[in-house]
Amino acid sequence: MKTLLAILLLAMCSFAQTSAPAMPTVAQLLGSWRLVSIEMTLKDGTVKPDDRFGPHAFGYIMYEPDGHMCAEIMNPDRPAWKNPAKPTDEEKITAFNGFIAYCGTYKLDAEHFTVTHYPEVALNPPWVGSTQPRPFRIEGKRLIITPATTEPNEAKYVLTWERAD
Repeated sequence: MKTLLAILLLAMCSFAQTSAPAMPTVAQLLGSWRLVSIEMTLKDGTVKPDDRFGPHAFGYIMYEPDGHMCAEIMNPDRPAWKNPAKPTDEEKITAFNGFIAYCGTYKLDAEHFTVTHYPEVALNPPWVGSTQPRPFRIEGKRLIITPATTEPNEAKYVLTWERAD
C-alpha cells in the first residue's frame, strides 16, 4: 500500500511539473521576429484585425543581447503620396495613423511572462521615456504578445510574431 501511494505521489508531482510552462529566457527572445497578425477581440466577442494597420499588417520586432530592442508596424495598404516631395496634410495623417515605431531597451520578467519595453525613440512622442509592459508567451517559432488595451470597446489585443532569423 505504501509503495502504491509513493508511486501515485511521484506521478502527481511529475505531472504538476510538466504541466506548468517553463519560464522564458532572454535567449528565447533574441533575434528578429516578423509580424504574422494583429487581432483585437471586442467586448462582444468579435475578433477582427486592428483598424490602424488593416488585415495585412506588416512589421518586425527585434531583441538584441545588449538589452536593446526595436519594433515597427505598418499598414502596407496605406496610399502612396501623389507627390513624394510634398505630401498633403491628409496624406501625412494617413501615413502616421498607419505606422508605429519605437526603439529603446527591454527587461524580461520571466516569472510574470512579461517583457517590458522602455522606448527612447518613438514615432508617438508620449511613448519616449514610458514603460510598456508586454505580457507574452513563446509557442515554437512564434512570439505572442498580449499588451493591455486602453480602448473602451476592446477586451483583448494579440500580436503574433514568427521568428525571422
